[in-house]
Amino acid sequence: MPLGSIRCCLRIWRCSASSWTPIRAQSAAFPREKNKIQKVAFRFTNGGFFSFTKKQGKSRYYTPLVTEEDYLAEDSRRYFQKWTGGSLRDLVACLYVNHSVTKEDLEELKAFIEDETEG
Repeated sequence: MPLGSIRCCLRIWRCSASSWTPIRAQSAAFPREKNKIQKVAFRFTNGGFFSFTKKQGKSRYYTPLVTEEDYLAEDSRRYFQKWTGGSLRDLVACLYVNHSVTKEDLEELKAFIEDETEG
């Protein structure tokens, strides 16, 4: 999913009323995204991620059917599988060779792996 669509979805998930009015207000810092919000919400409604709840005046209310955390976890898994073939080693090697991670980052990852595999 394009970054702009992800930003729109995050605004919808994080908007307390899930209404277009506050979502548009929150998107003022990203003017190009204002018009994407309705399109993205429609797409996510058709995809089963949101449910259209009601329309009141010019506001539309949606209820998320999938949590932000669950969606991002699945999206990350698909991205990881698509771009690395599921190889963590290849991902880390690519990031390291391209100077996207430091030796300190690798040490942190190593410590995480050791903590998770103990016991």
